[in-house]
Amino acid sequence: MQTSENLQNIMHYLPVKVREALRCMNPSQTDKIQEIRLRCGRPAGIVLDGREIKLTPECIISTEEISRTFQAVCSYSVYSYEQELSEGYITLPGGCRVGISGSAVRQEQNVRTLKYINSLNFRIAGEFIGIAEQIFSQTSGSILIMGAVGSGKTTYLRDMCRLTGNHHRTALIDERGELASVQRGIPVHDVGLMTDIFDGYPRAAGIITALRVMSPEYIICDEISTESDVQAILQASGCGVRFAASCHAGSFAELRQRAFLRPLLDRNIFRYGIFLQDRAVKQIRRLTES
Repeated sequence: MQTSENLQNIMHYLPVKVREALRCMNPSQTDKIQEIRLRCGRPAGIVLDGREIKLTPECIISTEEISRTFQAVCSYSVYSYEQELSEGYITLPGGCRVGISGSAVRQEQNVRTLKYINSLNFRIAGEFIGIAEQIFSQTSGSILIMGAVGSGKTTYLRDMCRLTGNHHRTALIDERGELASVQRGIPVHDVGLMTDIFDGYPRAAGIITALRVMSPEYIICDEISTESDVQAILQASGCGVRFAASCHAGSFAELRQRAFLRPLLDRNIFRYGIFLQDRAVKQIRRLTES
């Protein structure tokens, strides 16, 4: 499924005037849209090549339009999505993620849900078959994919999962539902013939569960971000499992500065680091000597 198809899949969620403006665009531009941003009282924006521009100056989004769009994203049952709202996003069928900002409803120190929604950010998922083939054929061992927000980490990792899962027993820990986009047990995206999908599992719990019940040779997971993620990876790696994972880092120097990642780097868990920028591989570095 390419970006243009995913854009068509989210059209019915968007306000009518946003849909009309998008349909008037040149297809060569719409194919490159990474995000669609709706903000109360301000023009709708689109992100192309990492840069946000106005869709049209006249396309001002009203509070009512935000509310209707938000209700549609929640399938008109906001209470059913309280867990997702507490984390600030909802993943739509097909893997497109909608980031949501508004007023927090708190329970002690935790956000329970959101109210008075003021912004919605539709991140357009894309499936690009084959983009990881060269790296897959040239590398072995665990791989860490890094880059800034919007650099293409999830898209690249999805294709790496497809390749790995076609050759090895692979467990995919898909916490946010973006990689496989499972619907009623069936993945929308091609993630490999021998891939077992742990959909909606927290990363650390999913890694340990997969290790115990599926004896994977590879584990794929997106966005390593906590010490519990790191400890789970260390445990699985100690059992001989290899990883393809991603993390936020704008450079290899920035990667080294992430304190919670140091145990993985110090113990040489990842053999290669792949740095992405603007959805393309900019640098490949060997992280271990052996």
